[in-house]
Amino acid sequence: MNKHLTKLFVALIAACPLANALAQDFDSGSDGSYGAMNITANTTLNLPSNGVFNCTTINVATGVTLKFNRNPLNTPVYLLAKSNVTISGTIDVGGRPGTQSPPVGGQGGPGGFDGGSPGFDILPPGAGYGPGGGRGGSESTSPNGVGSGSYATVGQHSNSTNRGAAYGNALVVPLIGGSGGGGIVGTAGVAGRGGSGGGGAVLIASTTRIIVSGGIFARGGVFVNGPYNNGSGGAVRLVAPIVSGGGSINVLGGVDNNQSFGGAGRIRIDAIDRSTLGLVLQGPGTVGGFMAVFPSPLPRLDILQAADTVIPEGNPAPVQVLLPFGSTSNRTVTVQARDFNAAVPINVVLTPEVGLPRVYPMTIQNAASNPATATVNVILPANTVVTINAWTR
Repeated sequence: MNKHLTKLFVALIAACPLANALAQDFDSGSDGSYGAMNITANTTLNLPSNGVFNCTTINVATGVTLKFNRNPLNTPVYLLAKSNVTISGTIDVGGRPGTQSPPVGGQGGPGGFDGGSPGFDILPPGAGYGPGGGRGGSESTSPNGVGSGSYATVGQHSNSTNRGAAYGNALVVPLIGGSGGGGIVGTAGVAGRGGSGGGGAVLIASTTRIIVSGGIFARGGVFVNGPYNNGSGGAVRLVAPIVSGGGSINVLGGVDNNQSFGGAGRIRIDAIDRSTLGLVLQGPGTVGGFMAVFPSPLPRLDILQAADTVIPEGNPAPVQVLLPFGSTSNRTVTVQARDFNAAVPINVVLTPEVGLPRVYPMTIQNAASNPATATVNVILPANTVVTINAWTR
C-alpha cells in the first residue's frame, strides 16, 4: 500500500543500541537463500514480491549494468549479503521519461513513483505520483508551467508554482523513492507529454564489507530538451561495518544538458570503519553509524477505510478507488497511526488520473493510544481512478 512515512522521530534513534555495539554483532539480515549474485553481463532481474534478495555475496563486474523489473507492489530493492558486496560496474534503479507517443507517464524506478498522465483535448493532465509529485501544466517555464517532482530538494526549473514539495529525512528510514513530474497540457486532437518517473530506492547491506568502485544510480526520469516535468531522484542507502571505494552514487533529478531540473533524492551511508570511504555523492547525502537495516518498531501509517471499502492493516496493495458515474462524491477516509507515540500531522492526498490532486490535512493523536485512528471527509471525483495516500507532514 502506497502509504509511506516521510518523517522519522528521534525516539526511534534513541531506542537503538550504540553504533559500536551494533557493529560487533552486525548482521545484514540475509539468510543466503539466493546464493551468490554474480553479475558479469548486462542483467535485469525480476524483483521478488518483498523486494529482498538474500545473497551470500554480491558482485557486479566492471562494465556491466544491473537493473530490476518492479514487482506488483512496487517495493524498493533490498540487496542483502552475508559476506562482501563488490560493485565495480553499475546498479541502476532510475526512473523513466514520460512520452507523448504513446501518451503515458513515465514509470518510476523500483520503490519510486510514476509521472502524471498527459492532457488530451479537454482532459486536463494528471499530477505526478508520490509525496513530492509535480502538478500538471503547460509546457513552459511560467508560473502555471508543468511541475517537476521533488524529494530532498524542490525541482529547480523556472518559476513554476506546480513543483512538488520536499519530503523525507536524512536517515532514509523508511526507504522511499522519488516522485514523478506532472503531465503536460494537450491541444485539440494532440496529446501532451506524460510526466517522468521518480528514481527508485535501493538498500544494500553486508555483514562484512561494501566496496563501490563503480556507480549506483537512482536518477529521476528526464524530459529531454526542456526543463519541464522531470522526476525527482530516488534513494540509496548502504549499511555495513566497512564501506569503501572511490565510485559514485547519483540521486539527482532528471538531468538534461548537464542541468538537474527535478528535485534531488537522498543518500545515506551507515558504517563503523569509514577510513577508506572515498565515494563521490551526487545529491544530498549523510554518513553515520545507524547500523539497523530494518529498524523496529518502525512508525507507520495505514489507510483502513476508503469510500466505504474496508482495508486490512498492513495490506501492501495501492489504495485506488473508481466511483461509477453518478455516484455520491462525498466520502470518508480513515487512517491509522502506529508506534509514533506522538501527535502525527498528516496529509491525506487524492491523486486522480486527470486533474489536480486534493490534499486534506489532519492530525492523529498517537500519544495516548497506540494504534490511533482519525477520519477525514473527502470529495472523490466519479468516473476516474483515484489513488489515495497518507503522508506525514
